[in-house]
Order: sequence, then structure tokens, then C-alpha cells
Amino acid sequence: MGLCYGEITESPLGLISLVAGDQGLQQVAFTSIKALKKAREESVEEPSLLGLETIGTLLSEINAYLFGIRKTFSINVDWGVLPPFQTSVLQLASQIPYGEIRTYGELARQLGKPGAARAVGKALGDNPMPIIIPCHRVVDSSWHLRGYSAPNGIETKSFLLTLEGHQISGERVLPKNQKSLF
Repeated sequence: MGLCYGEITESPLGLISLVAGDQGLQQVAFTSIKALKKAREESVEEPSLLGLETIGTLLSEINAYLFGIRKTFSINVDWGVLPPFQTSVLQLASQIPYGEIRTYGELARQLGKPGAARAVGKALGDNPMPIIIPCHRVVDSSWHLRGYSAPNGIETKSFLLTLEGHQISGERVLPKNQKSLF
């Protein structure tokens, strides 16, 4: 199966590169295509025409999302590139609606593994498709922002949550009716 690559060179988050194949999106990375290809160490094959379609659609949709015009993505995700537990966590995260937040513990309970909040956090932290699979919508039990896979992780997570209508103070999401922690 061939792959197709795309890159957004100017965005509020900097460089964003994409990889897709016949089954859908495989990776979103906050780096150049050149660095992404080097990190993936894959042999050159014929590009995927379905991957090209996915990349073309996603380039437009990510830009629209980052500028507050779009709230959802229409492309397919290639779940087959992920291990089973991570797939189950990321599928739950992908169902969190725009502008809403869940905690690691809530996702663990939804999975039927109430003691697995840390494992859920690890699965989200290794999310190869940030933004599209909205792991930024998951916070800790006190609504504090925790890591994010972008170079400026907490700043990026804060930007995305603010874009979706949340207020952030001291790396913590404020409840919708609260204006400040102070």
C-alpha cells in the first residue's frame, strides 16, 4: 500500500504534516514532510490515490478548523495502524464533541477500566493523529491541561481548547460560567 503526504506550512500552530493511505489518515505531525518521511523510514511506493484524496480534503478542513470555520472532519482514520487498547481509547476521544471536555478517568470508566486513567493518558499522549482525533479535549480530574504531542504541547492544547470556546487560566480549563481562578 502506498502513502501520500501533505503539509500545511503556515498555520497558527506552525508546520503540520499529514500521512494517509488507502484506509485513511495515519499520522498528523507538527514537523516538515521531510522530517516526517525520515522518521517513518518507509520505502518509496506508488502513492495512494485514496490517500491523496484524504490529504486534499484534510488540508482544507484543518485550515478551516484552525481558523474557527469548521468543527468536524470528514475523512477516514486508518485504525489499523494502532494497537488495540490505543484504538479503543482514541475511538472514544474521537467521539467527544467540539467544545466539550472529558477527563482521563471518564474515558477509563467508559472503557470499563476505571483504574486505567494513566494508561488512557499514555494512549492519548501517543496519539499519532492529534487535532483530528481530539485528544486535546481530555484533561485531568481537576481540569488541568497535561501533555500534548506538539512541540509547545500545553500552549498548543490551550490554543485548541480556546479555539473551541474554553477559557484557560494557569493551565487549567475554567468551567464555562467561571471567569477567573482568582
